[in-house]
Amino acid sequence: MARRTILLAALAALLTLAWAAAPAYAIPLSPPEPHSPNAEAIHSTYWVMIVVTVLVSVAINAALIVAVVRFRERRGHEPTRFTAGRGALRPVVGAFAALALAVFIFGVVKTNDARSIEPSGPNGLGAAPTAQVGFESMPPLGVAESEQSASGQEPVNGQEPTQTSPLEIDAIAQQWLWRFEYPGGTPGHRTFTYGELTVPVDTPVILNITSTDVLHSWWVPELGGQVQATPGDVVETWFKANEVGTYSGRSTIFSGSSFPAMRTTVRVLTVPEYTAYIEQLQKDLTAAQGIIAADQAQAAGAAAGAQAEGGP
Repeated sequence: MARRTILLAALAALLTLAWAAAPAYAIPLSPPEPHSPNAEAIHSTYWVMIVVTVLVSVAINAALIVAVVRFRERRGHEPTRFTAGRGALRPVVGAFAALALAVFIFGVVKTNDARSIEPSGPNGLGAAPTAQVGFESMPPLGVAESEQSASGQEPVNGQEPTQTSPLEIDAIAQQWLWRFEYPGGTPGHRTFTYGELTVPVDTPVILNITSTDVLHSWWVPELGGQVQATPGDVVETWFKANEVGTYSGRSTIFSGSSFPAMRTTVRVLTVPEYTAYIEQLQKDLTAAQGIIAADQAQAAGAAAGAQAEGGP
């Protein structure tokens, strides 16, 4: 009796300590709250699989405990022998087979949900139709570059958004940052940012992801799953942020000595704020390119003058 009381008290103390543990040191049990339809599909799949795993584990362990208690050897009693005829385990095997089939079908449905692009919401930019995103569905980057070079166009994946298409943005990974190229602009003068991607709220955004050097990965947990950036290939993913805010992400593939710095931020704005931001960004980039061109012309003129003075 005393031993049981001590064990119960120790168990209660451990549970109390676990409950009162500081949140800063707690290990999160679930992914962050989703803010995109595809992230919601991943989040719900996670919890369904957690519940299924727990129920199966509890059922198996309960069956083991019942078997041990029922067929254990006790003082003064011979252990009961377990006997079963042919086919006795068929119900168990059938139940596990049915569960595996249900999980498979559930996974197919949720995968399709995560890949289906939703249209823009009432607060979004334009109206995009429902579409399908297929991983590895884009042609290799070298093929796209060669085709566009032949036509005199810049090798760009993102296209100017319309009322019937999602917003396409190129996400180019390199050691150890991301370059984001927005639709519009002229060949050689794309609107771009480094490190931070800015998008409008309630708008489907397709990212054309590639790498210039080694393997990287794109992962913003609140907006979707992981996608690998591979040199020479373009891979698509998408999201539609449902709230204005800032969402952080990171690469999960070791890419060199500065790998911990390989992080990204997605800033979600209202449509008017996004439009004003892109317009201002284009003006700033044009002004900066003009200054660089003027400096280069001045340097070239100075070099030409110095060469003329030093000539025969």
